Parts: sequence; structure tokens; C-alpha cells
Amino acid sequence: MTEASLGHTLLDRLAVLRDAPEPGAALLADFRGIEHGDDPRFALTLDHYLESWLGASQREVHRLPGPRLLILAGPQDAALLDGGAHALAGVLRSHGFGAMRYTVYDVATQAEKLVADIVPPPVLDRLRIAAAAQRVPTAALAQVLEVERVLHGADVESLLREQALWSFADPEEPRRVLTELVVALDELEGRFDLPLRRDDWLRHEVAARLDHGLLRHVARDRWHAPQPYSFDLHTATVLDATFADLAHAIPAAFRRQLTAELACWEVGLSPPRFAAAAQRLADLGFAVAVDHVPLQALPTLDLGGAEVAYVKALWTPGAETAGLLTAGLGRFGAERLVLWRCDDAAALEAARAAGVMLVQGHAADAAAHAPAGPAEATPPAPERRRAEVRGEAEAPAEEEAAAPKPGLIARLFGRGA
Repeated sequence: MTEASLGHTLLDRLAVLRDAPEPGAALLADFRGIEHGDDPRFALTLDHYLESWLGASQREVHRLPGPRLLILAGPQDAALLDGGAHALAGVLRSHGFGAMRYTVYDVATQAEKLVADIVPPPVLDRLRIAAAAQRVPTAALAQVLEVERVLHGADVESLLREQALWSFADPEEPRRVLTELVVALDELEGRFDLPLRRDDWLRHEVAARLDHGLLRHVARDRWHAPQPYSFDLHTATVLDATFADLAHAIPAAFRRQLTAELACWEVGLSPPRFAAAAQRLADLGFAVAVDHVPLQALPTLDLGGAEVAYVKALWTPGAETAGLLTAGLGRFGAERLVLWRCDDAAALEAARAAGVMLVQGHAADAAAHAPAGPAEATPPAPERRRAEVRGEAEAPAEEEAAAPKPGLIARLFGRGA
């Protein structure tokens, strides 16, 4: 553990609490056992949810390596901290994300234990000495400023990845429904040497800028040749006072072709907040999708009354997959249910068998572009896999040629089977 990873402000604060305890309540939440705990959007959602329990109460929020979160509040807020942490742990556990450990402290009587649980006392003293020599994490700050420059400038295009959402309602003519724009975190890490998965402060600072940077890019660079796009947003961004200005920079007619994707865990944490964000997006002309939905959540997913255009369920193979997809179709319909991250033929086979027509992923791209042969000539499985890999590379040649007879698409989505 280093001074840079904790930050000099927190080191000083911990030392003060240890040496002169004061009335207060503290929550130390440990996300190390939570799946996707290092995902910036996910971590930011968890942080905001815990803070929301305090309402307008004064608090200090410190993000720690791990990832962990420390919230310091007044002594009257102990029950709120405990209630919020208990509710969050229950939601995470019930949705299969793992176990969140947490402790609520009475700072006046347990300050020493609180500090020791974060950093051992000898290490704290040593780090404070080191911190005195360099009070500002200038390297990390410089990295954040460089990311801000890129997200404001014209270079954001190189950080984006595009992936189509396909409709196979007509197997003869797969239709691109929209194109999802994703900021590639691995590209950010590589270009700027950002330790996003190791440095929690840096990860949160960058995450807070991604939504704004993407919206500015859409307003500036995508409206010239408008087509349906989607992109991830965070409810905190949508409900922020500055969001309307960002949205209004995009022409109104173009906004009606855009879909904002909100993560499903935001629904579980606060259905009213999710619904409020969805309503604000709708008021501004955006469609709304809910993504990262576990298949297991499809039968019971509560959208808090929000109207959504798409429900994007994460493909996971298993004995219950077919029944879960059927339940999802029953609740949301074939025009809204998307099987997402379809990266192998098994996912497409499962979609076809269940009647799911909207699919997204590398295998869906390959199937949509695949050269097709006669429907009755079904190649063996190894050859079929090779055809899927070839599909995307051979797409340009296919577009110039006359429409071929059905083959791979027919096999995957029922025509000629």
C-alpha cells in the first residue's frame, strides 16, 4: 500500500481521528468480493447508492484501494449508514454479485479500530512522513487532465469501439437495428498508462468524465451522418443539473435516434432513481435500454415503472438458459429482449431455439455477414465455426456480389432447417 494509493488528505484525516477521536459514524464497505467491483460504472453506482441514504447530511467520502469505500458522517447518521449497507449487501447477494462486507463504527469510541482496519498504525506513520514530501499526486492528476483533454478534443474517436445490434426477424435479411458506441477502457489504460484497475481514485475520476466525453463526441462528430446509436450512461449523469445542456447540444431530430443504456444494477439499487433517469431521458428525446441484465433476473426484473426500448440480457450458458429466455420473451416481447455478448455459435443457437430475434456480439456479427451456401448443405461443426470467424472479414466482397442463397443464417435462425 502506497501513499499515492491512499492520498495525503485521507492519511492526515486518519491520523487525526486516531490521535483525537471525535463524535461521528463511519462506514467501511469492502467490494473486493463483488463481481465487477473494478468496473468504473458499477463501482460509481455502488458509491452513489450508499451516499444517497444520507440525504442532505454532511459527509466525507474516501475511495480506497481494494476497492473499498469509507464514509464519515455525523453520529446521528449511524443507522442510515448501517441501513444503506445492509440493503446494498442484500441486493448484491440476491442478484448473484457476491458478498459485500462492511462495518459501521462509532468514531468516538472505535477510531483506533477504524484506522487499523484501513491501514496498520506503523504504516500510517511511515506514509504520513512520505506524504509530507509530496503533497499532491501530480502524476495521477496529470493523467486525469490528459484524459479530459482527449475527451474534450477530436481524438475520442480512436477510443471508441462499435458493435451492432442485429435483428434476425427475417433470416434472409439480417437488419442492423443500431450501433453501440463504447469507450474502450483497455485503450485508455494503454494509451495513457492508466492503472484504472489498481488506482481507485483515478478510476472514479476518469469514469466521471466518460459520459460527458461521449455525449460531446456524439453532438460534435456523429450528427453529420445520423443513424441509430446507443451508449452507456450513468443515472448520476442523467440526473445531474448539467445533463440538459449536454443533451441540447445534440440536435433534437438526432436525439430521437439515440438510445441511452442504463445498467441493470441501478434498477435493483433504486427503482425510483432509475425511473426518474429514464423519464428525463425520454423527455429529452432519447430511448432507454437496460443492459447487463443477468439471465436469472429476467423473470423478476422490476424496472420501477420505466418504459424501456430494449432489455439486454447477458448470455450465459446453462441448463436453465432456455427457460429463462422464454420467461424474458413472455415479459418483454421479441421486439425488446436482446441476447447480449453472443460471442459463440452456442449463444445464437440458444437465441434461435427460444425465439429471440435481437442479438449482439461477435458471433452475431459473423452470422450477419457470413457467406451463405445452399440451405440443405449444412457443414459439420468445425467447418461452421471457421465460417463464423471468416464472416466479418469477407463481408465487403459479399456486399458487392449478388445475394447468395441462405446458409449459416438459415441454420441459426430456422429458415431451411
